[in-house]
Amino acid sequence: MQTTLIHLPSTPRHQVMAAMVTVLAIAAAVLVWPYAKDPGPVIAPFLPVFATWVALTEGLTALLLWTQYAVSGRLLFAALSGAYAFTSVTAAVQLLVFPGVFSPTGLLGAGPQTAVWIWVFWHGGFPALVTASLLTRAVPSNLTDRSKGRLAAVGAVALALGLCALATDGQNYLPPFVAGSGSYAQLSSSPAGIIVEALCLATLGLHVSTTRLRSLMDLWLAVALVGALIDVTLTLSAGARYSIGWYAARVASMMSSSAVLGMLIYETTGLYRRLSDTHRKLIETSAHDGLTGVFNRAYFDDRFIHDFSFASASSQPFCVLLIDVDHFKQYNDTFGHLAGDDCLRQVAHALSTTLRRQSDFVARYGGEEFVVVLPACESEAGLRVGQSLRAAVEKLAVPSASPSGGPVTVSIGLACTLPNKPESGQALLGFADAALYCAKGRGRNRVVDAAELADHETMAKTGTAKRRFGV
Repeated sequence: MQTTLIHLPSTPRHQVMAAMVTVLAIAAAVLVWPYAKDPGPVIAPFLPVFATWVALTEGLTALLLWTQYAVSGRLLFAALSGAYAFTSVTAAVQLLVFPGVFSPTGLLGAGPQTAVWIWVFWHGGFPALVTASLLTRAVPSNLTDRSKGRLAAVGAVALALGLCALATDGQNYLPPFVAGSGSYAQLSSSPAGIIVEALCLATLGLHVSTTRLRSLMDLWLAVALVGALIDVTLTLSAGARYSIGWYAARVASMMSSSAVLGMLIYETTGLYRRLSDTHRKLIETSAHDGLTGVFNRAYFDDRFIHDFSFASASSQPFCVLLIDVDHFKQYNDTFGHLAGDDCLRQVAHALSTTLRRQSDFVARYGGEEFVVVLPACESEAGLRVGQSLRAAVEKLAVPSASPSGGPVTVSIGLACTLPNKPESGQALLGFADAALYCAKGRGRNRVVDAAELADHETMAKTGTAKRRFGV
């Protein structure tokens, strides 16, 4: 089943946040109520800012809800997308027809009653469409037939355009609400105003009782409906444009239009964050050896080339250690492969926990061989690290198959880029391999630096390295 916003539960943290927003909005409305009819200053830019805000936020909400529908196939999201698209269109048209914004009487052939009737259609249509969306909650997901979803969204936009056309071209057939001074006091006691208020209140009650605010979308849609109810209540009580209540109602409308959008953006950001974390964990999992837990050979090959190239370009020292578990074939033959696997895990853990710098890393090179990379590390420091690694494995005291009864040990070959710079990363590995073979030849359980080898001894050992590394 697709995980969408309808399946994301409303957590206590979200419930507290929604409750705080709701309480603050209601408290602000109660404080404004006694002064709702008081005239306020005429701030000309306020209405364009308000209408643009609402049109954009409602449009973005409609788009994101449609995306949810495209992913889930839930008709509910298409219906809600249509409801928000309806509001976006009506808000944009109201801006165009509002008197005094673009022309004294408004554009599109608007009259003195056009803007207020678009407000009526807007604030009555949105709760009506949200109520209609409640009927689609039981409709199962359908990812193949999108005709009903397209019909719901396109129908809501067509309804918005039709009602706006009625408010402009058919304004002579609608009852007048606005007086010459900008007062719309008649709207408060008219059937239209009462119906709009009743629709907002009924929709909020139906939404809460039907959904129980179980999901995040249900919770924040309830906040949006509270904002719409405050908007309608303050507008009807204000009775005139540019009064205190009129301004407060516009602010409540902006809060209402932003509630669901804020939740959608927040959850989308959280989704990307979770996807990023999952991707990172997947990359880390694919880069680790399944048996030992350290990095695997593929990771080493990729990062070693990058680190070596960086060290060469910046003339920084760079060390690599090849590590081989001594007499491991004999260990497997004596104790079995399961015990051998456990031995490798213990050795890998000892190696990885001994490294101290974040840039250093250990990888399983193959079989019983490991490789440790030490960027920005000089030869002397690399030798000390090698001795620490050797001692850490010996300290494990894992019984070996040796007749002497000693612990499992490792032999280590060290090679560094300075003072003698190798031609390539593969050449550096060849020198480390030669040093490793020398460590085995000298009795094992020791660290040999390739720089210690005489030229003839180096050439003899790098013959083997060339066969292994292709250098």
